[in-house]
Amino acid sequence: MGKRANGEGTISKRTRDGKVVGWRGSVTVGHDAQGRQVRRWVSGKTQAEVQEGLRRLQSELHQGLVTPSEKLTVSAYLDQWLQNKERDQLKPNTLRSYRDSVRLHLKPLLGKKRLEKLRPLDVEQMLTQLHQAGKSPAVLAYSLRVLKMALRQAVQWQLVARNVAEAVRPPRRSKPKFHVWEASEVVHFLQVTEAHRLHAAFYLALMTGMRRGEILGLQWTDIDWERKRLQVCHNLVEVRAEGQPGKVHRGKPTVSSKRTTLQTPKTDASQRVVALSDGTLQKLREHQRRQEAERCLIGLDRTEQGFVFANELGQATEPRTLYGWYRQLVKQAGVRRIRFHDLRHTAASLMIHKGLPPKTVADRLGHTDVAFTLRVYAHLYDGQRQEAAMDLADLLPSGNGSPN
Repeated sequence: MGKRANGEGTISKRTRDGKVVGWRGSVTVGHDAQGRQVRRWVSGKTQAEVQEGLRRLQSELHQGLVTPSEKLTVSAYLDQWLQNKERDQLKPNTLRSYRDSVRLHLKPLLGKKRLEKLRPLDVEQMLTQLHQAGKSPAVLAYSLRVLKMALRQAVQWQLVARNVAEAVRPPRRSKPKFHVWEASEVVHFLQVTEAHRLHAAFYLALMTGMRRGEILGLQWTDIDWERKRLQVCHNLVEVRAEGQPGKVHRGKPTVSSKRTTLQTPKTDASQRVVALSDGTLQKLREHQRRQEAERCLIGLDRTEQGFVFANELGQATEPRTLYGWYRQLVKQAGVRRIRFHDLRHTAASLMIHKGLPPKTVADRLGHTDVAFTLRVYAHLYDGQRQEAAMDLADLLPSGNGSPN
């Protein structure tokens, strides 16, 4: 057998006890980080079978379908992907959710597999195992979503030829359920909370639909008193950071810790202008006077940071603190117990029943797409659809000469 040209690969015999038991061939597909050649191997019982396998391998190599990732496991790749995501300036909680999904679901079930040998069936089996472990459809869907993102990057880096997770459909999920207060419950709750120092925060949530973090991140400089509006440009959130070394909770090392930070709003659409009614402006003025009284009472010990809904020391109010007060006040008012985030849905419900167009509701809530607003609150628009139903009699003149 003559010498093979560069790029054609090499073929050799496989022997056992001096007898030829098969053939194998290899071709260089790239180099690793140390500059060493990375080769792919083809085995067969005959020399012709190996030659055919090498021809297929070389064809795929020329088409960019073969990459030097033979020894890279899914686990090792996901670590590299997460390191890359850290440079993308993601929200800390978003990055943390990616890490959690990788650590809790993707690595345990797929981590040992070779990246290049991952198949759609492997992904399907992962979802089945998560389902059998009692995980919710939301967890399954999110795990698949994270895997798709990671493998999409692997394709761009030319580590794999295709994103095998794209061939897997996410599990069917039921629409998220939320509860809203009736108008009478809103009135009663606001009446009961009127004496509370953060009454205006609850009022603002129910009249504007602002998120909890947007309310707590609001600063006095964000309010335009003359134009009767405010600018949503801050979001106060609890961020899950890495666990503190040496800290133990319930006998186990902590994997995360919490801290509060001021960020930009959730999306570009969340950075919005919200029109304020005269009643809402009055509530904010009353709150401002109450805050001035607190400042005079506490004196020099108070550190002003410009927050509208600051704590007694002038610093940002912790989200969990506001939620704790909210739960106490709900119990005191005797209204139905709903999540604080459901105050946002309640505000949307009130806007819709008032007859505001979907686009106006979407803008006020900070939704990126009005179609999302229509999907989320479709059931609330059912009543308006019924009111829009007409009959011929509605178009005919009545006795006084005007349409019915």
